[in-house]
Amino acid sequence: MKIKRFIVSLIVLVCLQSTHSSADLRFAVLCDSRSFPEYAKCSENNGGVSLSLGVVVEDIVDKHKSGAIGLMLFPGDMIAGYYMRDASSIAECNRQSLTRWREIVGPVLSAGIALRVTVGNHEVLGFQPSWANILSGKNRPYTPELANFAVFKEVLGDMLAGNPGPTSDMGLTYSFDLDDCHFAVLTAYTMYENNSFSNETIKWLENDLGKAQAERRKIFVVSHPPAFPGGGHMWDSLPFYDPQYDWDGYDGRFGIDHRTERDRFWNILKKHGVIAYFCGHEHNIQVQQVEGVWHVISGGLTPKLYPLNGSENDKRKNTILYNGEFQNQRASVNWPWNNGRKSYAGWCLVNVQSDKVTMEVFGSEKPPKNKSEMDLLKVFELWKTVPEK
Repeated sequence: MKIKRFIVSLIVLVCLQSTHSSADLRFAVLCDSRSFPEYAKCSENNGGVSLSLGVVVEDIVDKHKSGAIGLMLFPGDMIAGYYMRDASSIAECNRQSLTRWREIVGPVLSAGIALRVTVGNHEVLGFQPSWANILSGKNRPYTPELANFAVFKEVLGDMLAGNPGPTSDMGLTYSFDLDDCHFAVLTAYTMYENNSFSNETIKWLENDLGKAQAERRKIFVVSHPPAFPGGGHMWDSLPFYDPQYDWDGYDGRFGIDHRTERDRFWNILKKHGVIAYFCGHEHNIQVQQVEGVWHVISGGLTPKLYPLNGSENDKRKNTILYNGEFQNQRASVNWPWNNGRKSYAGWCLVNVQSDKVTMEVFGSEKPPKNKSEMDLLKVFELWKTVPEK
């Protein structure tokens, strides 16, 4: 069955490359369809998958009928995960949830849309129910389980196809070309990495992007955690800055600070002309332009949206990460912070043409119960050719 899925996935990509012109590729980006993990049986709560996913899948397939969508990117947090519930293990409960997730996105695959994924934190971690007091804090220990990675690849392995990344990334980092575009999909979670990319991953990425840039491709990078969070994960994303962090061997007197590593990653994207970095983790939609690269959080599928940091509904404001400011001051565009400071559910549709790349944001102020509740919220021009002088 796994071999059959892999072959079908490759055929879809080959057909897409042969039928789409380089002047017309559309792809969808969505993330964070996990429900909240406090439920007793693996089959309950829609298998740990938000009902919003089915609504957005219907919207994507409907838009595909009026103009072909070639690809759907989903960088993690498909399911609630975390607990074994009534299964024999956390991995087995995850298997049921991931199978349910696959069923819900089935119409996308049936429509001939290629689907590419990687893990989020909810697919890999394992917690004990007695840890409820620990999980309520702003940070928590990183407790990945090897079996969880194995189950993810068993259920969704055909959605991981491409040029493989370093072996230390466990088959969850890869890249691929589609028309004149290049996509690098990275895992930020392994048995050793938590909201971070290993040195091996960074070296692989720089080499991979260098080749794509030499081929003059339009480049996009995808992973789960934001480089510049603006909402519910200010403490635990790629910059991972918490002066009091004392889990995972860190000394609470000094904490943790990955802002330098985050900047190293961002500088690589800038160096190689990456158009956009797509991510999730924050349970809303946010669009920034940071030093020429677009930073798109498309995590608007959860049952409860996270407020933007510093907004009226934010109960745990973080003024540490951005040196006394609520939001990233390096961003020349910061939506919707600078346009109402609302949190939105929904998804993003990227339109690639030979001379420009635009992105439409579809969504609503509450998790949608049907696709008619979602509107076109905003259109961004991500890239355009510069006329020769």
